[in-house]
Amino acid sequence: MKFCLKGLNLSAALALAVVSAFAADEQKGQGEQKVEQKAEQKGEQKTQVDYCGIIDTPITWTKDNSPYRITGDLQISHAARLTIEPGVEVHIVPGETCGETKQMDWADSNYVSIKVFGSLIMRGTAKEPIRILPENHIPGKIQWDGIRLARKERTQTQIEYVHIMGANRAIYAIFSRFNIGNSLFIGNGTGVWLDSEGDVSVYNSVFTENLSAGIYINNSRPAIAANIFYKNSNFGIWADSRPSPRIRNNLFFENSDTDCRFCPVGIARIIKSEDSYFPTDKFGNIFSDPIFVGSEKEKIMEKRDLSLSTPMKNVKDTVLQKVYEKSQASPPPDAKPSQANTEPQLFRLSKYSPGINAAPKTEFFKNADDNRSDIGLYGGRPNRFDKVIAF
Repeated sequence: MKFCLKGLNLSAALALAVVSAFAADEQKGQGEQKVEQKAEQKGEQKTQVDYCGIIDTPITWTKDNSPYRITGDLQISHAARLTIEPGVEVHIVPGETCGETKQMDWADSNYVSIKVFGSLIMRGTAKEPIRILPENHIPGKIQWDGIRLARKERTQTQIEYVHIMGANRAIYAIFSRFNIGNSLFIGNGTGVWLDSEGDVSVYNSVFTENLSAGIYINNSRPAIAANIFYKNSNFGIWADSRPSPRIRNNLFFENSDTDCRFCPVGIARIIKSEDSYFPTDKFGNIFSDPIFVGSEKEKIMEKRDLSLSTPMKNVKDTVLQKVYEKSQASPPPDAKPSQANTEPQLFRLSKYSPGINAAPKTEFFKNADDNRSDIGLYGGRPNRFDKVIAF
């Protein structure tokens, strides 16, 4: 087994370094691991690191050394831990064959995968999410297998503010109980695939443009809340007709086939609700346009908003309009100067969205100010990876 670390930006005296290490192959009980690090003098260019094979010691990927390239199957052994810091980009670049990594099925054999037998810590932030995607990403094309996790608990797997694209099954979990929060799954075959007691909690995430389903559920008891399932090619959620999944306070819109296929009774059955002006079922799931910032729907809502000034081009009495604007031009003496909005806008909800303040009314979903949070990527507090969802 071999994985290569190809680097630039080392001292001028260093032209080439090769470091070899021997370690036990945990899957076979024997074997040899070789780590090669090559460097060439290239001024101040960033380090480029390629991985392929087995990681058998704790390792951290940092933003400073990003992007990291995975050129073949990557396996995190039982004794190892891979920590990925905020702002890191991971690029999938199929090229090498790592024969010593265990192959699970046909998809694993045909695509590059990340197989986790040890620990995986991926905790980005709203402003600096972790991004995992093909290096030459083609929207709508499956270009790698995804991340496979088996028998994982919340202490071993932490996934927050992660964006994954172009995978067959972005996250595949069996016999596991961990959290996936505030993450984006776009352009995959399936966003999250839960099989055989994949009792994972998924919250405040967005699933969009996935070819099969946002989430697939088979013989599992997940908790799915405060997510957005938007314009997936077939299903928002595909379930196996069992009553065990808890699916609450999500937002579904324009999933081509069905919003929630074979989901528990009552989901997607619209009722009259005093808490919402939008189509809602008895579990608080909303079936309406999420209305993102910058969308056409937001522009329509702004035109209807009587609290906003009429654009000058639409004003009939321009003299009166100028008098009004002049009266509004000078702020009061104690007014604070406005600051530019530096918040990330990707799939951010407009103030007109039905997802505003629509997450479950429990402690888990409260914002930092203890108010009820929004559905979607930016709702709730960070660092909920080790907490249990309560409805």
